[in-house]
Amino acid sequence: MDASLTHLPSSSRHRLAAAITALLAVVAAAAVWPLSKQPSAVVPAFLPIFATWVTLTEGLTAFLLWTQYRISGRPVFAALSAAYAFTSVTAIIQLLVFPGVFSPTGLFGAGPQTAVWIWVFWHGGFPMLVTVSLIARERPATQPGHAAGAWTLSGAAALAFALCVLAIRGQSLLPAVATGGSYAQLSSSPAALIVEATCFAALGLHVSTTRLRTLMDLWLAVALLGSLIDATLTLSAGARYSVGWYAARVASMVSSSAVLGMLIHETAGLYRNLSETHRKLVETSARDGLTGVFNRAYFDERYRREFALKASTGHPLCVLLIDVDHFKAYNDTFGHLAGDECLKRVAQALSAQLRRQNDFLARYGGEEFVVVLPGCEPAAGLAVAEELRAAAETAESDGPSRVIPRATVSIGHACTLPQPPRSAAALLNLADAALYRAKALGRNRVVSAMDAMNATDKATGAATAAVQRGYSR
Repeated sequence: MDASLTHLPSSSRHRLAAAITALLAVVAAAAVWPLSKQPSAVVPAFLPIFATWVTLTEGLTAFLLWTQYRISGRPVFAALSAAYAFTSVTAIIQLLVFPGVFSPTGLFGAGPQTAVWIWVFWHGGFPMLVTVSLIARERPATQPGHAAGAWTLSGAAALAFALCVLAIRGQSLLPAVATGGSYAQLSSSPAALIVEATCFAALGLHVSTTRLRTLMDLWLAVALLGSLIDATLTLSAGARYSVGWYAARVASMVSSSAVLGMLIHETAGLYRNLSETHRKLVETSARDGLTGVFNRAYFDERYRREFALKASTGHPLCVLLIDVDHFKAYNDTFGHLAGDECLKRVAQALSAQLRRQNDFLARYGGEEFVVVLPGCEPAAGLAVAEELRAAAETAESDGPSRVIPRATVSIGHACTLPQPPRSAAALLNLADAALYRAKALGRNRVVSAMDAMNATDKATGAATAAVQRGYSR
């Protein structure tokens, strides 16, 4: 299964974004071309910023591609990671040896030709390594973490280091291509032709081979286009700190950021999708399998949180304990399938009446449901309870089950006002006592805990009076 991030197919939206980026790059290059040789201001901080940008973006891209290789075992990711690691190494070394940055001639004994030749190796090596990765596409996946991938990455870094050492220590072996700040000789040298041809061929082969089917292919093409523009403007400029030289560095930054931007964007999207999937999974696991409302475990956990919140804020909390009337007889008369249909119908009717975001319904057990109304005053809670009772009584079922008789419900209502109970369990017990009172009064009705307690007090008082009268006789 190819589920790796960089094998996501490119959609029309992605192709449009890449096309706009490429078009803007080409138009900007065409606008700069006539001015490329024009000298510009020397900005000493520009080159360190540029080199740091390229080193970090190419290094991060190499790391993310390597991660894809470790996950999927596909050699193409190891090859692409190697290409970006190659560029990251050459970019940082070029900064160290660039004249005038850390020393007048560059560190490590660099000469006037060193930085230019490192640029040649950089801009010839990257597209060449990307082209090699096309061969790796056809190779089957290996065991994730296979040594071949590590050798590929290490080999690319070693190659970059060796070429940079050649540019530093082997200056006498390489043709002279720079004089002072000018490298006009490079533009007419075979090295320039090789770099241009390599960049152009790599872009053409990549597009014709991959057909830009995936996001990886799409944005890698943008990176190769940026590299081609960079090489073209650099060779056209012929001197450092010219308009073309600055524009080429900007194109290089675009090239180094293209694939990384795609990886970051898609990784963020992947995490968003993962978070949404996790949310749905948690919600699904919290649902009752028959009725689709929240289950008892969800109720127990959330009810405790709501009660604790009430205790800390002083806001009221109402609980409605609901029981389907004569459900055992309903099951015995019409069968368990009809009983299940009855519970689903009641649950749907109750759910439809809860309009506030924080109100929730759960199946408490068997034929019992519970509704929690955070921030609800006692009178409003009684009104909601009456709406729920009426909705259950008039609920119609869909399809063939419409012939099954309706069921009624009894509801016990309890609230944290006016006398707050000491615990969440105590509040629930008050609702249960009110439900018991509703059943005793004939069912299909709503009874509040206050009414149930008053009735109990009256009954207790009447019994006490009767006993006293008996003694007085």
